[in-house]
Amino acid sequence: MLRIAVALAGLFLTSTAHAQSPGFGVEEVRLGVAAHDLTDHTEDGPQIVGDLMFSSPDFLEPVWSPRPFLSANISTQGYTNLVTAGLAWDYGVTDRLTAEASFGLSYNDGVLEVYPERDGPVEAQRIKDTRALLGSDWLFRTGFALDYALNDQWSAGVFYEHHSHGQILASGRNQGLDELGLRMSYRFR
Repeated sequence: MLRIAVALAGLFLTSTAHAQSPGFGVEEVRLGVAAHDLTDHTEDGPQIVGDLMFSSPDFLEPVWSPRPFLSANISTQGYTNLVTAGLAWDYGVTDRLTAEASFGLSYNDGVLEVYPERDGPVEAQRIKDTRALLGSDWLFRTGFALDYALNDQWSAGVFYEHHSHGQILASGRNQGLDELGLRMSYRFR
C-alpha cells in the first residue's frame, strides 16, 4: 500500500509541471500525509490524503465564496479510510500565507461498535483496543490549514482534520478521528 502511495505521489509531482486544469471546475490538487488518530492512538499510522479543490460557483458568493472539495484519506495500516465532500473558505493572511477553514460530510469504512455477543469477548476486546469506534458510517469533518505559496502554482502546508458524528448523525459511540499532516498543493493555470 505504501509503495502505491509513493508511486502516486511521484506521478502527481511529475505530471503537474505545466498542466492545465483537467476540467470539471478543478482548480487545485493536493497530496499529503497525515498522522492518523492523534487523540486515542488506537489506529496509529500514516494516512495518505488527496484533495480536489473546485472553483467556487457564483451561488456561494453570499457565504464568502467557499471552494467545494472532494477528499480521500487512505490508511496505510489497513485501518479506517474516509472520503469527504465539503466546502473550504480561504483567507489571505499575507501575499504568500493562506489560512483555510473547512467543513464537510465524510463516509468511512471503520468500525462502528463492538459486539461481544456476536464476536466473543476476546475478539470484541481486541477490536476495542485496536480500532476507533466511530458510531456511524457518516461523520462531520472540520478542518483548518495554513498554506505557504512557493510560487504561483505550488504551495506547502500543514493541516488538521477532525471527523466525528457529534451525537447528531448518530448516538452512542463517538470516538472520532483527529489527523495532523503536511501537504503539497498544485493550482492549475
